[in-house]
Amino acid sequence: MINKIYSMIGLAMKAGKIGYGADMCEDKIKNKEAYLIIIAEDVSNNTKDKFIKLASLYNISIVIFGEIDSLSKSIGKSNKGVFVVSDEGFSNKILQMVKELKGANK
Repeated sequence: MINKIYSMIGLAMKAGKIGYGADMCEDKIKNKEAYLIIIAEDVSNNTKDKFIKLASLYNISIVIFGEIDSLSKSIGKSNKGVFVVSDEGFSNKILQMVKELKGANK
């Protein structure tokens, strides 16, 4: 299931529906172009807190999933820990898949 999630993120990237990096993500959130925020589990607490607050302020779904290296590799970049999905369909599918994964791991 984890590989399917990474593949879906990669597909969204190919479709031009992924923003990455803290600055780009913050801009897309503030411009109301984000449906989902994905934060790597191994980003700093300050970064997590910042984007959790933004998600709450702008009423955007958020998931904490994966590691920086794996997420970055899935979009063909390096050292990226924060992503936004700017398409509602991709957002819903990724969110559903992560919820299923986390539910299966309980």
